[in-house]
Amino acid sequence: MSTDMTNWVWCEDCLDWKDAGNEVSFVNIEEDSFGKDLMTFLCDKCEKENKNNIIISDKKPRCE
Repeated sequence: MSTDMTNWVWCEDCLDWKDAGNEVSFVNIEEDSFGKDLMTFLCDKCEKENKNNIIISDKKPRCE
């Protein structure tokens, strides 16, 4: 049984997790100081540019 994994990024303006493949427009990707992927993107909802680490999960991360 295979579970589809999704790349999630946090929008600092919407205060919500966004599907990196469907809810944002890719601008750039680089590594942070720990070697993790750091994605720059434009949020499709608020149209603001953000830069955050990518979280890979089979479901949307929780906001608490």
